[in-house]
Amino acid sequence: MQVKLKDIAERAGVSVSTASNALNGYTKSRIARETLERVNRIADELGYRPNAIARSLKFQRTDTIAFYTGYGFCDVRDRFLGEVVTGIQHACDQIDIDLLLFGNLSKLPVSQIHRKLTSGKIDGVIVHAAPEDPVAELLAQGSLPAVAIADAQPRLPSIVADDVQGMEILVDYLWKKGHRKIAFSIPHLHFASVDLRLGAFESAMASRGGEASTVRMPWEETRAFLEKFLAAPGRPTAVCCWHDDSAYYLLQTCIEMGVRVPDDLAVVGFDGLQEGRIPGRKLVTAAVPWRLMAVDATTNLIELRGGGVVEPLNRFPVSLVPGDTA
Repeated sequence: MQVKLKDIAERAGVSVSTASNALNGYTKSRIARETLERVNRIADELGYRPNAIARSLKFQRTDTIAFYTGYGFCDVRDRFLGEVVTGIQHACDQIDIDLLLFGNLSKLPVSQIHRKLTSGKIDGVIVHAAPEDPVAELLAQGSLPAVAIADAQPRLPSIVADDVQGMEILVDYLWKKGHRKIAFSIPHLHFASVDLRLGAFESAMASRGGEASTVRMPWEETRAFLEKFLAAPGRPTAVCCWHDDSAYYLLQTCIEMGVRVPDDLAVVGFDGLQEGRIPGRKLVTAAVPWRLMAVDATTNLIELRGGGVVEPLNRFPVSLVPGDTA
């Protein structure tokens, strides 16, 4: 037999509203600590489980937020996504709310994705998507609180890294090491953050009179790419990879082919997601505080849920992580 709220109230000798406030942590109500403890103890003894749907209708919230990525995958084994999701989850734990992940929706029509996000299951959503993402645009037009992370959205509050600063730091590091021809490795997807990094890279090289170029390195064909790259006359002596994973792929291939790093080719990454899959080597990279940014995004989302106002753009500084690959 399902235990109801009135059963808790009767056993505790309080009104139903008092029992509800005690169980839901409604701190604005004046409930004696002894009463609060008694109600919660009786609820535990009777095995009370609240009706989430009824509760959400009454309080107009579900105490659940979501993370949505418009890039078609949400694999938390990916180190970037793992850092972001971990940060969001940490912030959720601090305020006792739940996290729902939306990622593998790319094959659905835009309208259907938007309906899933606004179906009433969540109180707000943290968005990781391209600026032109149509779902993000629909969210900006609606009433569901939304905050963007990593890639800024023009119509949503956004938490981003200082991509320009990070790339300027890396170019300056390589320049001081004597590199005058440097390539920037770009991804197959379009990321607003990478556009900023590329623009900053080209600007920093131009201001120094260096020779900048761009390359596209397929992960599954890294060896073929490197063979062609090294054979090119007047080739760059260093590669700035758009993120750490691509840098590690390139570094691993260099090791397999006997290419000396950094003597034959210098390699740097971006993100600061260090790992130990290549023992004895430490990647030069620009560290981004992704977990801290994710906490900030969650805090902003909760502020919006309560009717508050947040800054339209919060840009987090990055820092150089020196190593032995450049």
